[in-house]
This record gives sequence, C-alpha cells and structure tokens, in this order.
Amino acid sequence: MIALIKTNMRLLFRTKAFWFFLLLMPALSTLILNVKFDSSAAYIDDFSEEIKEIDGADQKMAYYGGKGEYVVKVYDACHDKLSEALLTRLAKSGLFLICRVDISGESIDDMKEYMDARIEKDGYQDRMGAVLLITPDFSKRIMEGNGTEALKMYILSDDERCEALQTEIELQLSEMEEFRNKGYAKSDDVAGALDSVDEYMPEKNLVTVAGTNGRSLTVQQTNQKSQMGYAFAFMTLGFVFCGIFVAHTSIKEQKNGVFTRINLTGTSMLRYFVSKFVSVFFVSVMITAVVAICSFLLSEEDLGMSRIKYIGMIFLMGLIFSSLSMMIGILLGDVMSSNVAAFTIWCMSALLSGLYFPLNYTSNALKALSFMMPQKWFLEATEMIFVKDNSVYLMLICVTVAYLALIISLGGLGLKIRRTEAWGNS
Repeated sequence: MIALIKTNMRLLFRTKAFWFFLLLMPALSTLILNVKFDSSAAYIDDFSEEIKEIDGADQKMAYYGGKGEYVVKVYDACHDKLSEALLTRLAKSGLFLICRVDISGESIDDMKEYMDARIEKDGYQDRMGAVLLITPDFSKRIMEGNGTEALKMYILSDDERCEALQTEIELQLSEMEEFRNKGYAKSDDVAGALDSVDEYMPEKNLVTVAGTNGRSLTVQQTNQKSQMGYAFAFMTLGFVFCGIFVAHTSIKEQKNGVFTRINLTGTSMLRYFVSKFVSVFFVSVMITAVVAICSFLLSEEDLGMSRIKYIGMIFLMGLIFSSLSMMIGILLGDVMSSNVAAFTIWCMSALLSGLYFPLNYTSNALKALSFMMPQKWFLEATEMIFVKDNSVYLMLICVTVAYLALIISLGGLGLKIRRTEAWGNS
C-alpha cells in the first residue's frame, strides 16, 4: 500500500493544476482575512432609530425591509429644521424605518406629476409600506395651521401598521400645531421646542442580548465571522479540486488497465481505496501547511482566535471536502463529469451554508438544508470560538467523524453497486 501511496503522490506532483489550487487558494483566503470591511448590518438584529439618507430616488427600498421592518420612503422637498424634527420623531418611535430622499434641491415644475410617476415606479418595481411627501412649503403650511396640506401619505401595502403610521403623523402634527398656538412664530422655534420636549423623555436603554443561537457577538466579531466565511469559500474550492485530482489518478488507472494489474498482484480493493484516502489525507495536510505559512501574515487579532485553532478548523474542513470530492470523482468514473460535480458541490454547499450571506431570515426548510452543509458547522464553530465555548472541540470532532463515516459508507455502497453492474454487463 505504501507503494500505491507514493505513486499517487508522484502523479499529483506532476499535475500543474494541483499546484495552482494548492498555492493560490490559501493565498486568496489570507488576502480576504486581511481586508477590512463592515458587514455587521447583514448579521446583527439592529433596528435603527435614525433617518436613513438615500442617495437617489431610484434606490431600492426592498433591501432595507429584509427583516420585516415597516419601510417608509420619504420625499423631502422642504428639508428644514421642522421637517427634520418630524422625521426624527417618526424614526425614534421605533415602529418605522424612515428612508429619506432629499429632493429639496431639485427643480420640479409639477410636484403632482412627479409624485404620480414616482409612486407608480415605487409601487410596481419596489417594496415598501408607505411613501410620504413633505411639500416644499411644509413649514409655512404648518405655521398657517394647514398641517394636513403640508404632507401627503401614499399607502403601498396592506400592512396594518399603516394605521399606526397615520396616527403617529397626526400626533406629531398636532404637537406642532400646539406649539404654534402657544405663540411660537417661527418654524425653527417650533422645531427647537420639540427638541426641548424630547430632552425630558425617559432615556432609552438598549440591551444587547444573544440571538436564537444563544451567542452574542460584537461588531468586530461579526465582521470577522463574515470574513471567515469568504475565506472558507476559497479554501473549500481548493480542497474540493485537490480531492478531484486524486480521483483523476484513479479514473486513469481504471481506464488504462492499471487497476486490473494492481488487482492481479493480490492487492485488495479495500487496500487500494484506503491508499486513496491516505493520499487525500496527505493532500489536506499539505494545503493546511500552506495555510499555516500564509497565516503568519495575519495577527491573531485579525483572525479572532488563536492560529492553532484556525489551522485546525481548516484541516478538518479540508479533510471532509477532499474526501467527498475524491469519492464522487471515483464513482462517476469520468474526468469531465467529476470536474463538473466538484464545481457544483463547491457552489451549492457554499451558497446554502451561509458563507456569502446569512440565512437567518430564510424559510425553515432552507435553514434545515443549511445544516446539512459542512461549512455551516465550521461557521458555528467560529462563533463558539469567539465566545470561548469549549464544547466547540468535541463538536468539530463529532462533525468531522460523522461526515467521513457517511462519505466512506455511501462511497463503498456506490462502488459495490457499480462493480455489480459491471459484472452483470460482462
């Protein structure tokens, strides 16, 4: 069997594509971990109580309401202190997500025609709860006592929270009317009076609690988890194709009659495929070694964990995927088919495991499917390491052993069926 392993490794070393994935994927994953970016908005359950400024009227609102928020798009044609006070108080109510488009600097000849076109586009090509138009003379109308004409509301959904929005707007307009009646002659004075009233409101204390998984991450840890997901995606690609290259040697041996000659020497099929798994093990060790060398370009602070833990996770994940791709390639028995299967495994598993974006707000069926992907468990392990949960080590060992046992069992069954069919055809 040692001779078989040496032969497998010698053939791998002669494959240029093997060296490409062996060296490039660890380098790319290290580069991703070294890039600083903020992705916490996609992971943290954070309902902002501030006005979100929108760059342009055509920007989609559907992305802001992905967690069930009641999104209100505001076309602010006034944009002074009084309109700012109104929108700020609507946002701080905690019931609505206020997204403002500043159109005060635009020259609009017919506001009704402009809004009709915008509402038609927002209603058919976007998704939001309601649209508000703050007229150019908003403050003037408020000070004249025509609050109902200073603002227009368009309902674009059947969400019952529209009634709460309407009630809240009426409440804010009535407070402005009340201050006007008390003798405040300027709109800026009314806005200042509203701000002074807010100072006497009870201070809101926000307490961060753990989510459904029972773990609470800081913003930095959330960003590190997102970066780790992208790094896992690159590393998975490397392990999958390096495992496929081991399968390529077996496919060529079967087609060229080498496998038959090996059987004639008295080598059992079990020893033959054990030699392939040992080759995969050595390949995983080699890729992990390259990852370990590249990791010295990063500090442990960048990783969010010790370098040993990071390397250990990469090795276990690689062992799973290289073994899986090798077994699938041998079962398919064709180089092109095995390459397509390897790429499909990488694409679908990375997508469904949440490496690119979180799946917290997807359907239960998709969440259950996500937990069938190995990368999902390693992302969970990343969180557990961040919060210093020592049960992560047992979990990783159990997950790795379970996947390897499943791969070997299904692979052995598939090989037995395939050999039976081959005997039947002969």
